[in-house]
Amino acid sequence: MIFSILFLLPAYLIKIKFGWVSFNILELLIAILFLIWIFNKEKKYPPTGDHPQGDKIPNTKYILPVSLIFIGLIVSVLANKNYYVGLGAIKGWFIVPIVFVIIFFDALKYDEGLLKKSLLAMFFSGTAISIVGVVYKFLGVVTFDDRLKIFWDSPNQLAMFLAVPFLIGLFFTLQEREARTKRLYILSLTLVGLGLYFTYSYGAWLAVAVALSVIIWLKYSKKDHKKYLAIFAILLVAFLAWASLNKYKSIESLGARSSLASRVTIWKSAGLMVEKNPLFGIGPGNFQEKYLEYQKYFPPYLEWSAPQPHNIFLAFWLESGLLGLAGFVILLFYFFQDNKKAIANNRGVGILLLGIMIYILAHGLVDTTYWRNDLAILFWMIIAMNFYVSKEKSN
Repeated sequence: MIFSILFLLPAYLIKIKFGWVSFNILELLIAILFLIWIFNKEKKYPPTGDHPQGDKIPNTKYILPVSLIFIGLIVSVLANKNYYVGLGAIKGWFIVPIVFVIIFFDALKYDEGLLKKSLLAMFFSGTAISIVGVVYKFLGVVTFDDRLKIFWDSPNQLAMFLAVPFLIGLFFTLQEREARTKRLYILSLTLVGLGLYFTYSYGAWLAVAVALSVIIWLKYSKKDHKKYLAIFAILLVAFLAWASLNKYKSIESLGARSSLASRVTIWKSAGLMVEKNPLFGIGPGNFQEKYLEYQKYFPPYLEWSAPQPHNIFLAFWLESGLLGLAGFVILLFYFFQDNKKAIANNRGVGILLLGIMIYILAHGLVDTTYWRNDLAILFWMIIAMNFYVSKEKSN
């Protein structure tokens, strides 16, 4: 069930509604998994769990930041009275992902290979979506500006989903020594790379480039691989120059209606919302409605559809208040604190998890890389994996 859910992350796009109750296929699968887990008495999640290697893992460290986030969300809902939308957002973007990750973390105690298998499930999920994307591109099923979005609302949303499988796939490709498996990884990585490329999401590209820079540096800087670092640096500079030139051309051709100009308007609107609602925010899932209300302050509006403020920190502030933002920042502090130990215990996996988090935060400066069902699960999976690896015994 865990592998199936990670492979079927895009299933959140299939929604079901019965009266006032609404959910999606991904939430349904996690609910089934929860029922299987909760009735399996011998594998219930205990206050402290036995690590496969004998250590006791305290499960209380992250209670503070998670509690702050939830308190911020609830208070923001109550303050803004957006009960239906707000509680639905809390369910889909926080409760369901965290329940799934708790079950995943518990299962790690019974299957030491679960972490690798779970990463592979995410990688091959990206591969499957990219195969569909290549077909869509071949058939010409793209946006008006020739960008790939498949089932998502925008190419940037597709790019945010594919970026993490791309980084995971690159890690496994570099690590693999068995020839047949390596060929499979290379093929899958190529497909994911094509899917990511055809989104023409410069924010995703640049964030992936930043993450790769950190991964490659940490992986090769302490070894006699200076030539690899030099080659990567040259390729990175060439890529950044090419991407910047293409982005400049797109901005120049679209002028005042470029994606950058639209984002600036969204950020200005979000900034005014923060100014007017600094303590409690505007309520989870409420940005689109508030954004339309604020159009009178910024005529003309270049972008009418803006479900999120295109910045992960602004999103946490606006949708969970100052308490939620504080909880998110503390959560990140704990992540980076644990990551030092994770890299010491399992250098390869620790560096990969660091790279993914850096991607999430770098891309999160210009897009909202959390507030969606699939992205929320990916985020909490990285938090849980990092904590787990940080508690492993050094080999």
